[in-house]
Amino acid sequence: MSPVHKLSAIVPDMSTRLRPLSLLLLGALASPACQGGEGSTDGATGATTGTTHDTAGPATHATTGASDPTGDPADPTTSTTGPTTTTTSVGTTEPPTTASTDPSDSDTGAPGLACPLGDGPGVQQLALAPALFSAGDDPSDSPACAIVNPERGFHGFTNLRNLDGGILANHAASGFSVVYGQVLLPDYRESPLDADVLAELAASFDLVREHGMKVVPRFHYSNAEGEPDAELERILEHIEQLTPLLQEHADVILTLQAGFIGLWGEWHGSMHGLDAPGPRKQILDALLAALPPERTVTVRRPSFKQQAYGGPLTEDTAHDGSALARVGHVNDCFLASDDDFGTYQEPGEKDYAVADSAFVPVGGETCAVNPPRSECPSALAELALHHWTHLNTAYKVEVLQSWQQDGCYAEIACRLGYRLAVPTLRWADSGAPGGALPVALELVNDGFAAPVNPRPLVLVFDGPARVEVTADEFDVRTLQPGEPQTVCVDAVLPADLPSGTYRIGLRLADPAPSLADDPRQAIRLANDTGVEWTDGVNWFEASFVVN
Repeated sequence: MSPVHKLSAIVPDMSTRLRPLSLLLLGALASPACQGGEGSTDGATGATTGTTHDTAGPATHATTGASDPTGDPADPTTSTTGPTTTTTSVGTTEPPTTASTDPSDSDTGAPGLACPLGDGPGVQQLALAPALFSAGDDPSDSPACAIVNPERGFHGFTNLRNLDGGILANHAASGFSVVYGQVLLPDYRESPLDADVLAELAASFDLVREHGMKVVPRFHYSNAEGEPDAELERILEHIEQLTPLLQEHADVILTLQAGFIGLWGEWHGSMHGLDAPGPRKQILDALLAALPPERTVTVRRPSFKQQAYGGPLTEDTAHDGSALARVGHVNDCFLASDDDFGTYQEPGEKDYAVADSAFVPVGGETCAVNPPRSECPSALAELALHHWTHLNTAYKVEVLQSWQQDGCYAEIACRLGYRLAVPTLRWADSGAPGGALPVALELVNDGFAAPVNPRPLVLVFDGPARVEVTADEFDVRTLQPGEPQTVCVDAVLPADLPSGTYRIGLRLADPAPSLADDPRQAIRLANDTGVEWTDGVNWFEASFVVN
């Protein structure tokens, strides 16, 4: 039985801000690579607030049992729909002063209905039954597995010092939402970064944003045996110079690979002695400080994190903004040997990685054919065990080809990272202006990993007006694979909400203002029936009536 998160949500009286709006409906992998490196050659209660706009519902409203006592459903020809904004922040618990956060203070369309929402008079239920790998289904060839979702999946290779928009377009056409971004800096081993290289990188980040993607950058100086890295002081200087750039473009950074040290930036083979605990921690501390607190850094071996910050993470320590919670893992020799070519060298290091991986990003690549460990049964088990979010397609090609031949490639492509679906939706079939409208969503994650970056869960009600209600204290990063959760929201409707029929939608948009209105950066549910995807919103075949 899934845990239930009860959230009271409130939308203030917006009578002074209701206004008509216009309808806006947004209606190859050539990759150099380096051996062993990316691109090688071979239920809390929280108050929320929102906004409403005069809008019409879509041309067709799914009523799902709800009825309008007036006999007139919302007339889609009377007004137009438009984008809305949500004015809450994730984690906000201070209630707005314009209305009560307690649903018992407001009337509901069905008296006594509030979270947690069960069966009974006035409650509607939509059973969607999505096809799930975890339930024994195989939807790998279904349209639901062709969905391109942000911040997950197979990734392509790019060079952030010479990025071409055509390369990103090819990756996007191949169904990728993530690219690896190599940043080679051999010409700056003995000098500060200049304006030219910073401009190159800024332009590349802008291109990534323009193409609706996220990037996993890695900065390094050595790309072949015998090439040196830089000295510690120079690296720290470069990180300081990069800080404004990383802060400005963090919206399109999925996670940052630690890089800088040694061969390929993989933290071994340093010619300046930097592959030791002291220098490693100095560089890691500097990288974490260079990024906004919601972004992470990933390291090549689990013991590097353990030596610097302890751990592993648990449910109690995950996502608390600490250094421990902000360091994830890179494995660039996945399945290559029993210890993945030295990825796990210390006693208990692999167990540490397994436990820690549930709460941080895990990515990388394969580097050697190693049957039976590199074959499908082992690959599927290890990807799930280590909670993989993204994986390189450019290396090792022979491993990926074996997955295609043995029939698991499509499933891996579908399950890398998160794969969210809604099996069941419950809601009150009617509500009143100023009253609470309870909505309960069951969410299941059928992927290998939880979402790694925060984003708001927003209920959208669309009819004669449009209302967005944010479940402030629900964190999508807690949606662990195979652990269904029910989120129940008592959405207090605006006191001046027009009467009519309203359909129910779910929006999981990127929290960055630069990306919030980009449907390519919003999560689309893996439901194959009963959900319509329009302009970044998952619309259910569900509606309620406001009297």
